[in-house]
Amino acid sequence: MNRRAVFLIIIFFAIIFVHYQNQHKILGYSRKANELLEAYKSQKDINLDLVSVNSQLGSRDRIQNLAYDQLGMTYPDDAASVHNIMMNTRKETFCLVDFIVPCAEALTK
Repeated sequence: MNRRAVFLIIIFFAIIFVHYQNQHKILGYSRKANELLEAYKSQKDINLDLVSVNSQLGSRDRIQNLAYDQLGMTYPDDAASVHNIMMNTRKETFCLVDFIVPCAEALTK
């Protein structure tokens, strides 16, 4: 009878120990998940800022201003003299480049 009581007490304390150890691991993992989620959100915000800055740097107006200021090129008034290169691959159509000046004027500069 004495052995059974000691055995039950050991099992009881082992169950309590395992319960609190698992709870501690669960809390640690949830904290780590929250930290990763916050890092992901901050990286997502940084990426959004960088994408907006990149789109501003590669905008048509900026390219036109740089071409006019540094190269002395002008943008034609009529849209018929602007050439677009279109590529269609895998059902994705995108505009590769909008030329700032007609090809002949670009070759003379």
